[in-house]
Amino acid sequence: MKKSLCLLRHPSIPSEYGGKYLGRKEVSLSQEGFQEIEKIKVKVQEKFLNGKVYLSPSIQCKETFHTLGFPKEIHPELRDELQELDFGNWEGRSFSELAEINLEGLKKFANFSSAFRFPNGESLNEFQRRTEIFKEHILSSSDRYIFILSHGGILSSLLCSFLGLPYSFYTKFKISPSTLIYLDIFHNGQAVLTDLIRIPGIRRSEWPG
Repeated sequence: MKKSLCLLRHPSIPSEYGGKYLGRKEVSLSQEGFQEIEKIKVKVQEKFLNGKVYLSPSIQCKETFHTLGFPKEIHPELRDELQELDFGNWEGRSFSELAEINLEGLKKFANFSSAFRFPNGESLNEFQRRTEIFKEHILSSSDRYIFILSHGGILSSLLCSFLGLPYSFYTKFKISPSTLIYLDIFHNGQAVLTDLIRIPGIRRSEWPG
């Protein structure tokens, strides 16, 4: 049985966080972010509003879900695997700032070496592992229509995994806030990217996006 997936990166957060690495920090959506949801509503295919829903447990994703207008009988499943990267000591710092104090670390992150660990944070191997755990959960699911609401980093990682691309391709995906991605996954596990819709909003990160 073919599965259809709709992946959504939560909308914009306040501009004060622009250009900074934010992983586990709880930040509410900005006013612009809530406005973006109105545009998202008309782009989400109706079949996903009545299917299985998975959320990152972050407040950004919870706010997005509750504002999107899902039927009351739809209860999302919160999954820790869908949390953003744990940047550790990099949390709240900008790419430019880190380039001055930890350029070697940025290079290792850019090469996506699985052995690299953010100082006092998560290793890329751990990040990849939880990506695979969630992917296997989706592949074993009996649900036909699946909506996944999460963050740019983990969604980029999931795209690599579903499409059979090296994890180093993570940085090749620029998933802006309020981006919708549609995938079809066939019974043999092969996935096809069928559509990508970018809702205009505020760009938050300098890199990787």
